[in-house]
Parts: sequence; C-alpha cells; structure tokens
Amino acid sequence: MKRNAFIAVMALILLSSSSASAGVWFELLHAPCWTGDEDDIDADSGEYNGAFDCFNNDFNGDGARTLLSIKAFQAWEYGTMFMYYDLTGPFNSFNAGEDSDNERGGFFGGITVTLSAKQILDKFRSLEEPSDWGPLANLSFKYEAEHVSNFGMLHYYGLQWDFAVPFLDFFSATTVIRDDRIFKGVDLQVGAAWQKSFSISSLDLIFGGFFQWGLFGEGDAVGRAAALGFTEGNSFFLTQPQLLLDVGKPVGFTPGKLYAGFEYQYTVNRYLIEGKSENLLQGMIRWNI
Repeated sequence: MKRNAFIAVMALILLSSSSASAGVWFELLHAPCWTGDEDDIDADSGEYNGAFDCFNNDFNGDGARTLLSIKAFQAWEYGTMFMYYDLTGPFNSFNAGEDSDNERGGFFGGITVTLSAKQILDKFRSLEEPSDWGPLANLSFKYEAEHVSNFGMLHYYGLQWDFAVPFLDFFSATTVIRDDRIFKGVDLQVGAAWQKSFSISSLDLIFGGFFQWGLFGEGDAVGRAAALGFTEGNSFFLTQPQLLLDVGKPVGFTPGKLYAGFEYQYTVNRYLIEGKSENLLQGMIRWNI
C-alpha cells in the first residue's frame, strides 16, 4: 500500500504543470580531525575527547572524513519535491581499502514530496490570488523515503508548516511519524529548517541550517540491526547550521553560485544509539548549478 501511494503521488507530480524552475546544488564537506588524538578516544562513543573537527571513530569511519552531498529542489503546482544523496569518501579508490583516508564509503539519501493543502483549497475555490493564512504561509502533507546504506529504507509521514517570518528567507517546520523498519514501533519526530541571506559591506553571506528531534525513540532492534549490536531506537537530536560566503562575487563570478564556509554538526544519540553523540566543525564548499 505504501509503495502504491508513493507511485501515485509521483505520477501526479509528473502529470501536473509547473512554471517553477528546479534548483540543483553540490556541497563538498571535510572534517580534517587536526585536533583529535588517537590515544584519547572515548571507548564507548568513539568521540575524540576535546576535539572540535573530528567525527566519531565508529563503523562509518574515523575522525577525518570527506562528504559529497548532491541535492535538488523542484516546486510543482500543488507542492514541492526535494531529493538528496550523501556520499562518504567520494574520491576514494575501491582498491585502497576501507581504512583509506579514514573513510568507509557509506551513503544515504532520500526523496521528499509535499502536497499543499493550501494550494489545493485555493484551486478548488478558484481564487486568482493565494488566500491569506496570516503567519502560516503554507500547510502541506509530507512523505519522505530515506535510504541508508546497510539498513535499507525509512519512511516519514506527516505535516510541513511553512511560516512567513519577515527577517528570514524561509522557515519551515515538520511534524512527522518516523517509521524505521529495523526497529519495532514508530517515533514522533519534529524538525525545522531556515535560511537568512545578509550582507556585510560588499560581501554576501548565508546563514542556514536545520534540526531534527526524535522525541521518544522506537522499540527493540530486529533482524540484521540486532545482529550488528543495536538494542533499541533511542530518541535523538541532530542540528547542522551553516555559515557561507559568496566567494564567486568578489572575483567576478556569477553571484549566488559559489560559496565557501563552515558547517557545524551537533548530535545527541547519533544513529539512535544511546551515548553516541557527535560535535564537529567541517569546512564546506557549495556550488549552485
């Protein structure tokens, strides 16, 4: 039933007309782990004690890692579509071995489709101008299919709340059910994403990011997850704020295309594992096609 519902929504998108243009961009991130000490790692969490630019030393890799993220966004007549695909160690050779450059070659990605209740109601009422819902700019039904290497597919079902915040480019909140098949039961997950563009003298910058919070956790691990040592799906928190500078504009490149800066990642109970938290700063380059 879930697969058929997803196919139906995708067919509706393909058959609907839209004048909106798609956005596609790449993000290259690197954590060098210069401040980490191999002799000072927490045995339980894998955290490099006192370091601020290191991933945890765990099944996904050691402290230094490179990630390539490919993302695409498209508005359609009754909602939006967003896709992303993240690769760990994208430039590593298969023949170099799994420990090459402290990276394991993992990946995860997903697709999100929203169906706007507001846009459908406006269309049904034959309104020429969008209706005014005050600070609530839009309300949409949201479905996300997320694929994680080694563990398969996760599903999210719920609502997306878009708010009109005067000093932000956008602010969006989500309330969804997290349906992770490697654990029994489901969890309630809330999140938000934001972006603020601003200038300092002739320099253009972007401050953006998101957070996701799994409120209660899921049940016991089943199948292969249990065999790998997972016990249950704990509650978790993840946030990744970014500060980026438009580095193309000062050298005569098209403004709004090439950015460089930093992303800070803070996680509690990463991978839904109790006590496995992460705290690191990554350098970042972003290219908007």
